[in-house]
Amino acid sequence: MTVREKSIEAFLQQQGVELVPAHRAECDRFGLELPTPPGWEVVPEHLFPHATAVLCSPTDAVDGFVPNAVVLVGKLSRSVHPESLLEYGFGDSRALPGWVEIGHDRDPFRGLPAVSTAGRYDCDGRLLFARTRYVVVHHIVDQYLVQVTVTVPDSLRQKLSCAADEFIDGARIGQG
Repeated sequence: MTVREKSIEAFLQQQGVELVPAHRAECDRFGLELPTPPGWEVVPEHLFPHATAVLCSPTDAVDGFVPNAVVLVGKLSRSVHPESLLEYGFGDSRALPGWVEIGHDRDPFRGLPAVSTAGRYDCDGRLLFARTRYVVVHHIVDQYLVQVTVTVPDSLRQKLSCAADEFIDGARIGQG
């Protein structure tokens, strides 16, 4: 029997903490800057109202799946210990159907608490590759959870890995 890892959402519920979506203007307060890889397009905000930003690469679509990068930023209703929260940063990815982990780390990102994971999974018969990083940002009195995920068809992983890395590793938070 496999035991499903707890998700960040379950941890926050257990702690009685709400996560309220933060839009780009609010993220400017703590200096969130996102690169746009060559050939990728910024998706209009109204199409994904709960996302902070969405980018896609329509020219690299495979069987109707468009490679995409999604940034979700949530403001926590009260502060939590960053490492306790990030302990659950792998659970959502590991719960994906057929998830095969390629790597993970707990390395800080630009001096901030963070975790990252990468792997393949099955989505409606398509083999996809995803890389996700969670970062906890404490700005003045507010605490935010930043999630950056890039998902591409696994068949294009080699071709698009530089763009995925550029987006995830090239994000800036604060002055760094």
